[in-house]
Amino acid sequence: MDFDNVIKKRASVRKFSSKKPKPEHITELIETANLAPSPGNLYLLMYIVVENPETISKIADACQQEFIKQAPYVIVICSNPKQIKTMYDTRADKYIKHHTGAAVENILLKAVDMGMGSCWVGAFSEPTLRNLLKIQDGINLEVVLPIGYELIKGKTKQRHKFSLVNRLFFETWKNRFYKPIKKIRRGDV
Repeated sequence: MDFDNVIKKRASVRKFSSKKPKPEHITELIETANLAPSPGNLYLLMYIVVENPETISKIADACQQEFIKQAPYVIVICSNPKQIKTMYDTRADKYIKHHTGAAVENILLKAVDMGMGSCWVGAFSEPTLRNLLKIQDGINLEVVLPIGYELIKGKTKQRHKFSLVNRLFFETWKNRFYKPIKKIRRGDV
């Protein structure tokens, strides 16, 4: 699929069909996430793939999102902040969020490209998920991604995005007018 179409078709899918993606397709999504930019080229994200319907149901309850129960797979993304905190100190938490966002977006876009859908879920009971999935202390839970085929292909549409008119600036804050930069030739300075 053309990249611009993938971007425009990406939407939060909350109704999944019973058709189950192949396990290798889920692995392919995670391999795509692994290509996301990372701070200091550190690979601090880990992925838990869940396909047991009972466990998925408990994850849905922990997220208070009933629709997750329909998903044939759930990917739970975690991070290990230890090494990045050593390198980046107070900026580490921000960089973990940047890296997680880039990895998640890669998964969401690749899912669309492969004919699947997902929904980024960031609200959940951390203690419940930690106990359910046996996640050790010191590991952060970042995102829950239910993954599957949309119940009615093409039914979910991306919500309207507001214009950039009051949010796009050039060179300085609140400057909405683009003025080409005059090229300086050698010797003009």
